[in-house]
Amino acid sequence: MMRTQLPIAAVMLFVAMTLCAAMLGATLLSGCEGMQESLRTAADIVERHPDLIGDEEDREVWLAGARAVRSWVSEIDTAEEIAIGQSLALRAFAGFGPPHPDERLQNYVARVGRLVAMQSERPEMPYSFAVVQSETPNALALPGGFIFISTGLLTRLNNESELAAVLAHEVCHVAQRHGLEIVARDRRMRSLFELGTAIDPDLAAYQEFIDRVYHRLTTEGYDHQYEWMADEAGARYAYYAGYHPGGLLPFLQEAQRAGRPRSFEAHRTHPDPAVRISRIRAVLSELPGYGALPRLEDRYRREVLERLR
Repeated sequence: MMRTQLPIAAVMLFVAMTLCAAMLGATLLSGCEGMQESLRTAADIVERHPDLIGDEEDREVWLAGARAVRSWVSEIDTAEEIAIGQSLALRAFAGFGPPHPDERLQNYVARVGRLVAMQSERPEMPYSFAVVQSETPNALALPGGFIFISTGLLTRLNNESELAAVLAHEVCHVAQRHGLEIVARDRRMRSLFELGTAIDPDLAAYQEFIDRVYHRLTTEGYDHQYEWMADEAGARYAYYAGYHPGGLLPFLQEAQRAGRPRSFEAHRTHPDPAVRISRIRAVLSELPGYGALPRLEDRYRREVLERLR
């Protein structure tokens, strides 16, 4: 099996930025208790988490995930889910793109993401948000709270409420454990570990498992029912975070006009945009006063669009 080696510097940058994201919390809201305690420099975070620094040959990262897989969905706790997600995140940088070096941009996206994540069913998850350098408009959610968004997608957004909607959609996949449920249903993935209990010295079985999970999530995507759930829950997360909750509608309407099912995730299969639009509008009708909530075009232009020119 070919294994793509990631640059140490790229992984170090990601760990620093994503762990910052997990700790920053809702820094968009001033005056929150303990917020100063949560702010740490990248150097502090890397020093506190040296076990996360490395490339795909780092046995400890792989072993932690391999141990978690044996428990399967019903028994996997948050720490084990994160261990699996770390392994998938290593794969993601090889295929999705390197992290963008602009720390201010990374922190801004992470703050928006964390704010909507606090409205989810699992606000205690240490969600990590990473902007990657890729011209392809795409977003990706991995178990354990690892969420990626491409610069190609960011440049297509018009305001902060649209960013919040995209990130909220991805957060829902994590909060409602959609990725783990897909793994549990896939007999071929499970059989990789049902053949025996011992971990191969080269971790070949676990790496094959990670390859298959990553391929499944990035090419086939989530089931239609999960996409509908993420659309609907994501609109609610954005609303309760204080954003206009209709941020996904421009993408879906564009997809509908173009006659294609894809919106902002590069999956082969997606529900009909017309159905998704209808379901989101039904959710909006249940949210009082949503039309008066802000879209924040100016801040988005300043923090994202002008920095990506």
